[in-house]
Amino acid sequence: MAFLLIIMKTQYLYPKPSGPNGDPCSGSCGQGRMIRHVYCKTSDGRVVPESQCQTETKPLAIHPCGDKNCPAHWLAQDWERCNTTCGRGVKKRLVLCMELANGKPQTRSDPECGLAKKPPEESTCFERPCFKWYTSPWSECTKTCGVGVRVRDVKCYQGTDIVRGCDPLVKPVGRQACDLQPCPTEPPDDSCQDQPGTNCALAIKVNLCGHWYYSKACCRSCRPPHS
Repeated sequence: MAFLLIIMKTQYLYPKPSGPNGDPCSGSCGQGRMIRHVYCKTSDGRVVPESQCQTETKPLAIHPCGDKNCPAHWLAQDWERCNTTCGRGVKKRLVLCMELANGKPQTRSDPECGLAKKPPEESTCFERPCFKWYTSPWSECTKTCGVGVRVRDVKCYQGTDIVRGCDPLVKPVGRQACDLQPCPTEPPDDSCQDQPGTNCALAIKVNLCGHWYYSKACCRSCRPPHS
């Protein structure tokens, strides 16, 4: 048994153009427009995304109309979708210099329509605000010397709202170690004596000399040996 590969051809399908209200033309020469919807369809009649059709063969959705003969004028097509799904982006449209000759639209060179009067072909666009991680400044280190910890707030925003839609894989860290300069060490005090009643032998046995209390109470027992 083998897979059967069926290749479906796609093509643009478009009805006869008409004015905005279904009239043959929406206005006079130079102002009139005929509009039609252009779809990308498979050979079995299913409407599919335009990416499956060749965009260079896409028919015009907006045609000039008016008198039988109209001088060259600018004709702008509808804006395409914004090139981003969130935040600020750019949208484009096709702007052509066209005339009507014996009732048929003809494309002319841009200078014939006047370059200074050409409508913009690009414009900025804004979709919904993007999800984005924001961080506060790092806090001070919990230690003034040696190894400590510093923290910061990490929150997900969409515009000015705190939300939960940010990607956790790129979430900034909110806690990290801070390694400062080594803490100063005091030279051993030869006159230091262990405090009576403190079990310094046990403190040494269970490694409590690093604790602030036992380092003072058992200062003689806990001091490092002379080199």
